[in-house]
Amino acid sequence: MLVILDDATSSEQIRPLLPGASPTAVLVTSRRRLPGLPGVRPLSLDVLPPEDAAALFSQRLGRTRDTDPAEVREIIRRCGHLPLAIEIAASRLLARASWTTADLLRQLSEGSGHLAQLHDLERTLTHVFAVSYRALNAEQQLVFRRIGLHTGVEFGPRAVAALTGLPAATAEHVLEELLAHHLVAEPIPHRFTMHDLLRDYARSLIDSGGTESVDEARQAVRRLVDHYVHTADKADRLAYPFRSRTDLDIGDSGPATCPEIVEAQSAEQWLIAESGNLLDTLNWLVQHGTEQQLALSVHTLAGFLDMEGHLAAAEPLLRRAIAHWNTAGEEPARARALLDLCAVHTHGSRYEEAIETAREALDIARTLRDRELESECIHQLSIPLWQTGQYRSARSLLKESLDFLTQTSDRLRIARSRNLLGINHLHLAENDEALACFTSALADFIEIGDERGKYSALNNIAELHKRAERPEEAALAYRKAMIVAERMGNPRDRATLQMNLASVLDALGRADEALALYGTALPVLRDVGDRRAEAIALTRIGRTYRTAGRTEEALRQHIAALEITRAIHAAGEEAEVLHDLALAERDAGLTSLAQTHLEESLAVSRNIGASAEAARTAGALTELRGDSPHSSIPSSAPDA
Repeated sequence: MLVILDDATSSEQIRPLLPGASPTAVLVTSRRRLPGLPGVRPLSLDVLPPEDAAALFSQRLGRTRDTDPAEVREIIRRCGHLPLAIEIAASRLLARASWTTADLLRQLSEGSGHLAQLHDLERTLTHVFAVSYRALNAEQQLVFRRIGLHTGVEFGPRAVAALTGLPAATAEHVLEELLAHHLVAEPIPHRFTMHDLLRDYARSLIDSGGTESVDEARQAVRRLVDHYVHTADKADRLAYPFRSRTDLDIGDSGPATCPEIVEAQSAEQWLIAESGNLLDTLNWLVQHGTEQQLALSVHTLAGFLDMEGHLAAAEPLLRRAIAHWNTAGEEPARARALLDLCAVHTHGSRYEEAIETAREALDIARTLRDRELESECIHQLSIPLWQTGQYRSARSLLKESLDFLTQTSDRLRIARSRNLLGINHLHLAENDEALACFTSALADFIEIGDERGKYSALNNIAELHKRAERPEEAALAYRKAMIVAERMGNPRDRATLQMNLASVLDALGRADEALALYGTALPVLRDVGDRRAEAIALTRIGRTYRTAGRTEEALRQHIAALEITRAIHAAGEEAEVLHDLALAERDAGLTSLAQTHLEESLAVSRNIGASAEAARTAGALTELRGDSPHSSIPSSAPDA
């Protein structure tokens, strides 16, 4: 026989019914896991795949009803692909002969929500959920209800501890019990999710006011927000220790739910893992927090928002924070908010705005006579100055800042300033000075354990080797930097290194490997909004195509890169792409255009003081006119 024991509540209920040594097969279904049964083979069922969900809906309706496939897909999505919900939705449609799938979909979209609308003449999904809820003890019911207040898709035990006021260990134990009841899922270790319809049911228990007050729910959400903001502050200080900060007004310690984060790598991993919840926290503060709370929180998260590519979300919130600090008369906080906005503008390739914002912050710092803040303003200002080809201005400012910093014990800021100064020396063809800066910065970064700085200095040393036409040494330095970048987990950094290594592989005659790396890096650079790096990648892809004799493809890449560099006013990259575009045009027989673009490249290079680039372009012009040969010097993409 095949014996089916349906909806079992416990192992004790089932054990007396098992057939022992007979050949009978027993299939047990239950709302919860039954670990106490001997010889059991457990199988947890997920919701239906979209195709099966649509098939179940259509099978229940039969062939008597016309359906619109797009509307059916939306109906089963609102049912969360849950078989019982799909069954109930189809039954409700069958009971209303005049209804179409559009009518059912409209009903599920309006009124009190789709959970309340999932009923037929005999069943309601709410009743089915209530049976599972009533089987829980009081502590489990509390955790189940409070999870409904969590706005994110995924959450950990410490977030549940913040919502409930329970110790973190207790919260994790209760989550394990809810997992056994199939009321939450654990897609990866210690990260939980709840089905959308179950979440709606949990919220309805609070909204009904029968179990706890609205004020209790509000306090729970406030604790959750505090948990995310304070833990982010702790993680940010470890992951981005170079930032100049406005302290949170939290006393000596944050909430007891803060995890133990003790070093930069785990801090950055926490920020990445919780990125969705951190964005949701900011959204909650926009709607429910005070301007002070929002301004402090967006400052706390500015490093994460910038480095992880959330530029569109960051900018309006940072502008709102700047306006708040201005109204409040908090000038140090306003200067730091301006620096946050400057970094966002820089990584968004909006250099003129970045320069303007950094200069405003620098003016405030000098008025306040805050030398530490002033040095950070100079650093942030020097980055867009470098990226717009204003190398001498950036060099002068950084030397001024280093005169102050070397009198302090702040080795991290000293190393960062030397590293950035080295980049400007490199562009001014002052290679000995550049190497001295990079080597000193790398030694300091290694000694103080700053992985991001170590990666940056290695990348810049590789650029110097590449400019000196030592591709093997450049490739070695890039690969060392990539090992460090893999530990950091930042997509922009990894993509930049892939792009830089690809240019060396191209110089070594390994075009296919180079194009593969470019193909991996380019979409990431576009996703994070780094238009300057995108333009550099397009230029180098075009160079690789030209070397391989694929001139038409090279021209397309260079034209796209030129459009970007001119839009973002990246003068150094504009000179570079004009040079490479001219070479591709020369190969295509477009001599007049090639000469025009080389002349433009030469003018830009001379204007920004890029002597090596100017000499290379002048040589190309001479060769084009048939007077003498020229040699090519590879471009560079150093990292600040």
